[in-house]
Order: sequence, then C-alpha cells, then structure tokens
Amino acid sequence: MATEHATVARRRFYSSLPQMGPAVGFLLYCTMIAVAIMGLGIPIFAALSDRVGRRSLCLLAAALAGLWAFPLFWLVDTGNLALIALSFSVAMIIFAMLYGPVGPFLPELYGTRLRHIGAAVSYNLGGIFALLIVGQLLASTGSSWSISLYVLAMAVVSFVCISLLSETCLRDLSEIRAEERRLVAEARESAAG
Repeated sequence: MATEHATVARRRFYSSLPQMGPAVGFLLYCTMIAVAIMGLGIPIFAALSDRVGRRSLCLLAAALAGLWAFPLFWLVDTGNLALIALSFSVAMIIFAMLYGPVGPFLPELYGTRLRHIGAAVSYNLGGIFALLIVGQLLASTGSSWSISLYVLAMAVVSFVCISLLSETCLRDLSEIRAEERRLVAEARESAAG
C-alpha cells in the first residue's frame, strides 16, 4: 500500500517536470551547487569536530535541522527558483554539519569487533525507512507540511539520542579495546571448555 502511494507521488512529480520547462535544468543546477557546498562542508565540519567535539557539533546540526524543517519546504513551495536554491543550500550545509562529525563519531562509539556493523546499521536503516516514510507522507497528505513535521520529529529524536551519547573526541579508546579483548578471551575459553 505504501509503495503504491509512493509510486503515485513519483508519477505526479515526474509528470510535472515537462510543465516546468527550463526550471528543471535550473533545479538540477541548484541541486548540484547545494551538493558541492555539502561536499566542501563535510571535511570542514569533520575537522571542526576534532576541535570542538563531535557530540556538540552533531547536537547543533540536529537543532538546526529541526529549525530549518518548515522554512525549507516553505521556500520550495513558493516556486521561486532563487528561494529553492537557497533552501537546498542551507539544508546541505546543515547536513554537512552533521555528516562531517558522524563519520568518526559512530565508529568511535563501538569497539573494533562491532565498529563496522554498528555504524552500518545506524546509517543504512535510517536512510531506508526515511525514504519509505517520506513517500507515504507525501502520497497521503499531498503536502510538504507532513514531511516538515517528520523532519522536525526526527531532528528532535536525533537531538535527544545524541545528547545521551558521550563525547568521543580525544577520548582514550584503549579502555573499550581492553574490555573487548577480555570479552573475546572469555568467549574463547567458554567455547573451548
């Protein structure tokens, strides 16, 4: 059912593209510029997270994402190409502010035995479910306010979850590794014995 609604929403979107004419090209350029800004921002924010901490920068990005959730789509809904370009660019700067520190932050939260699976699960499940939910919201409401509300809710959840995590920047990870080695040794002993 959700897939059918998402398919209908996609068909509506793609069928509107020819009516937009030259605006489609402009929107593609806006998207490319916004993604280029994000690409430049990621290493800048990653480096900044080495100085101010990963957790604090992620908290700031989550708060800004929540604050930008409604203005983002209000600007898109105007149809004004310059405002759409602005909305995309600001959103990508906020995304880079979160994405830059998350690269080292997530793996630092886990020991080496769980590091890749821990980071992979957190990255990928969020992306998969977000696409399905956003498609369903757009199909069922036909309006961007529901997507803004979803983005706001996810920003609040992210803020709360990040605030419950400890800062990993400049933390000695040897304690995690020592505990991990102890658990592996115990597991081997119990398997052998």
